[in-house]
Amino acid sequence: MRMSKSRNFGFVIVGGGILGSALAALAAGAGMEPLVLRRADVSSPQADTLRNQGWLQSGIMYPISHFSSEEAYRVFADKTYFAGRELLRAYGVPVPNGGGLLGVSGEFHLGQLARKRELLRLSDDEFGQLEAAEARRLMGPHYQEGSSYYRIPDGPFDEAAVLEHLRFDASEHGAMFCEVDAPVRLERSSDTVKVHFQDREIVTSTVVVTAGVGSFGLLAQCGIALNGELQRTPLVVGDAPVDMPAPIIVDLGLGFSAVQHPRGAALPAAVVMGTRTKSRHEGVAERIVSLADQDQFSRGVPPSFQPSLLNGRYTAGYEVIPKRDTGVSAYEPWIEVDGPVIFSSPGRATVAGLAARSLFDAVRARWSSQRHGRTSSVDISDCSAWDRQIAMHYMPCYTYNDAEV
Repeated sequence: MRMSKSRNFGFVIVGGGILGSALAALAAGAGMEPLVLRRADVSSPQADTLRNQGWLQSGIMYPISHFSSEEAYRVFADKTYFAGRELLRAYGVPVPNGGGLLGVSGEFHLGQLARKRELLRLSDDEFGQLEAAEARRLMGPHYQEGSSYYRIPDGPFDEAAVLEHLRFDASEHGAMFCEVDAPVRLERSSDTVKVHFQDREIVTSTVVVTAGVGSFGLLAQCGIALNGELQRTPLVVGDAPVDMPAPIIVDLGLGFSAVQHPRGAALPAAVVMGTRTKSRHEGVAERIVSLADQDQFSRGVPPSFQPSLLNGRYTAGYEVIPKRDTGVSAYEPWIEVDGPVIFSSPGRATVAGLAARSLFDAVRARWSSQRHGRTSSVDISDCSAWDRQIAMHYMPCYTYNDAEV
């Protein structure tokens, strides 16, 4: 659909993933009317949100050592557990009631899980060890000799439905979502930023960058060197095994995860698989999964999921990882303010609602200091509105493959 108005806005958000959309909903509800610019999903989803596993995290998967202390881990794990469920309830999206299954082996992982049970204080129904006989019965051909199995409260959720609710709320209160065919370009002066898009420009006293993989380049255009890096995480989307015993299966020994999602009555369920195959990049990086990474990935997939790997396709998602001296873990929301430019990354999608509230506070403080200065007027009559149905990467409308061939 084409837009039909020439107008000004409260401020500009570059990036239309779960954090950008959640911020737009909060800001629009407060009367600030943001303009959200996002890359169009032509043949593949652009937002890393849409390349996600759609996994409602409980915090059990997070290594305690990645936090400054056990208490810091416990506090954030609690936030992850409750905030994700609150976000789903707020928008009427079903909260997963079928838990996952976690397999572990080795003294280190068993010791870590025992400590997490103490810290998280989850019930035995949410986080409890299975008797060996029950584990064999539930896992069937997915059972790994020498492993212990636990029930965990993690489950898949409909992230596209959450995004649609956020976008609807924001649009109903004056936000505008615009799809662009080419990357947005930023040009910063002392206290304002020119935002170039679709052969036009808009001047704003506040621009918020929530563009995931594109954030580094956008900030560099403003003379800002972000103290972080990109982590590429290859995933494979395939047909789920018909005997998959739970919607989420994790094997900590292999570093393997499998998340099941429905694809409609006429198609088998999808499974989104991940392994320890990851790579770090400074700045901009391509999404292509190299042959070497594909080989490493396949070695981390257990035998019972190999058929899903053979008929699957690769998708490369990115995470913005803060460096250690920032004091922020890779799982937590990260916000940096530099005059008119505000950057943020959600950490995990399950805390996007919390991240958006903190980000909104930063935006509101900046907006208030500028005496509620709005953007310059811009003609958006021939821009495309982002109003189409939102699809995740495991849905049948996508056939792209990020594998190097």
